[in-house]
Amino acid sequence: MLLLAAGGLAVSAGLTGGTHARTLTSAQRYAAFDWMAHWYPMAWTRDLPVDRPTRVTLFDDDYAVVLRSDGQPPLALRDACPHRLAALSEGRLTEQGFLQCAYHGWAFDDSGACKAIPQLPAGGSLASACTRAATAVVSQGILWLHPAPRGTAPLPEVPRVPEMDDDRYKWSPAVRDLPIDYSLLVENILDPDHGLFAHQLPAFDLYSASPDAPQRVTVRAVEDEAEDEAAAFAIESRVAAWAKLTRRQAESAGSTAVRTAYAAASADTPQLEASSTFRPPAVIVSCRRDGAGASSFLTCFFLSPTGVGRTRFMAAGVGRGLPVALPRWLQHVGLNNFLDQDTFLLATQQPHVLRAELERRHSSSYRSPTEKMLLEAQHTRVCPDSSSLVARLRMARNAAWALALAAVGRASAGGPLLSRGAVSAVLLAAAGWVAHALRREFTFCYPERKRDADLRKVPRVFADERLLRREAV
Repeated sequence: MLLLAAGGLAVSAGLTGGTHARTLTSAQRYAAFDWMAHWYPMAWTRDLPVDRPTRVTLFDDDYAVVLRSDGQPPLALRDACPHRLAALSEGRLTEQGFLQCAYHGWAFDDSGACKAIPQLPAGGSLASACTRAATAVVSQGILWLHPAPRGTAPLPEVPRVPEMDDDRYKWSPAVRDLPIDYSLLVENILDPDHGLFAHQLPAFDLYSASPDAPQRVTVRAVEDEAEDEAAAFAIESRVAAWAKLTRRQAESAGSTAVRTAYAAASADTPQLEASSTFRPPAVIVSCRRDGAGASSFLTCFFLSPTGVGRTRFMAAGVGRGLPVALPRWLQHVGLNNFLDQDTFLLATQQPHVLRAELERRHSSSYRSPTEKMLLEAQHTRVCPDSSSLVARLRMARNAAWALALAAVGRASAGGPLLSRGAVSAVLLAAAGWVAHALRREFTFCYPERKRDADLRKVPRVFADERLLRREAV
């Protein structure tokens, strides 16, 4: 799971729809689930240019999407001009609001109809030159895409998290393209038991279960306006929000560190309940709620299966009472390290789960296939805030080191080693190193050294001696 250390995870009544109640059983909903009949989050709107096409991907299909400044809904077309299959996302938005291919100038409206072919003789027909259009909307700062052909009606409601509309809550969006299959990522987010070991965080234990604190899982209908949306459902888990795996070792006074970790994980009142709600296919919200159903912090995940072995991961930590939202780049520094701990392991799991699909991929030239997969997934490609910071850090690092070398030259010509020039050289070199270190936080930064250091933390939250005990946890 993600950002759990900051407070807690996901929702319950928070995923809302329309008005129709239905009586399908859980088994019927599972059987009727249609992956192409749901909304998928494509991007945070703050990361998209206005009146300029951007490529997004869903199920290995590319779409050209455009946020429009005239107040019209976003445009979403198949990212392949029907003429020569060039990418429409490389084109432009015309004054008429058409998406024009940059190759030969064919232009399309938001329904996919071809409105202009510059080379077509007068009187020629455009009827057979259309392309496939999808439906896109903006909700809660997210561009959502429904892959059904545009004009399909009725469409279901877009999933919403009510707290994200509440002015008392502050939140900052995160995004990262992960070389991990959607199925593995969903399982990982909904699995609290990995938190003590992969992340060394006792707070995950609040979401785990035990014989005296069983997890209650329910499947409920999601009411929306499309009665034929038979598979609309949510899976919700609830459990008492107190430590389970770490409780016994704390009671037996295993170590000061363990007792401290347990105390931190058990600081909340006994009335709190940890819940995670998954509304397939795209939304997971987790949190700890009091008896009145209120939560001060929620972690919201928005996932899109971009293709086999690839997922667009979007998240927001939604907190009440915060004076301001965290700067986005600062949030990403911590988040990247946190995600690397998961992704490092999921990348080793994935070849076994998806062997048939992954065997045909090019072999790695890095130290390991895992390192190649992670190094090629720098999230700065999809986060303008972070990419801008990385560029500034690179310039600051180069400038500081260049000035440090110049200061060394002046110091060597000026006599004493501890001259003003030498001190300046040291300070500038240090500043350059800080900029370099911060820049590295925005690439894969989970080498073996950091992994081994994290592994040494595991006994602090779950003592090794507990592994051999047979009593219930």
